[in-house]
Amino acid sequence: MTNDLELSAAALPDPTRPDAGLVLISEWHTQGPQEQERVMSGVIDAWENTRLPTAYLSRYCLEGVDGQTILNYAQWTHTAAHRAFAADPQNQQTLGNAIQDLITAGPPGRYTLYRSTALRGTAVRYFTTASYDTEDFATARELADKLAARNAAAAPPALIAEHFHISEDGQRLYVLSAHEAEPVETTPRFRPYRGLARRSPVAS
Repeated sequence: MTNDLELSAAALPDPTRPDAGLVLISEWHTQGPQEQERVMSGVIDAWENTRLPTAYLSRYCLEGVDGQTILNYAQWTHTAAHRAFAADPQNQQTLGNAIQDLITAGPPGRYTLYRSTALRGTAVRYFTTASYDTEDFATARELADKLAARNAAAAPPALIAEHFHISEDGQRLYVLSAHEAEPVETTPRFRPYRGLARRSPVAS
């Protein structure tokens, strides 16, 4: 295992990272801004202090503008490596206990990136999320294609890119959208907070 990583504050995830075969996504809810910040900082600190395998690529906490929500976004090279890491008793005792001391949360959703649509090259300052229940992989892909085509034809002013993730069982489509300014819609909105990412793509 190795920790040849860089830790950067307010880091932006790169959903299009080519070496990411698994994406872990979850949204947590806290009691307010102080707890929100404590949990986010504690989570990234815990990951920074854990010896991580080369299959680990990134782990980000994004700050909900509501002062309560946290978006967790992580990338691994493949599912098997993450399952082995999560099943290791030492990791369960150290990293697992550190997280549980901060917040009670279930396992994240397991996804792969299906497609991304880049509309402009402007700097990303906000993210929004949306999720949809789907019957299977074909249904999820069809819905993603329709949503991508719709927004490409009539994109909201601040929209920069959209990233369409499909769950491992094909029953959920999760859309992470990047914006250059805070959107006015009522969907969950997030700002970059902290992330821990490997410096360069890992060869497959």
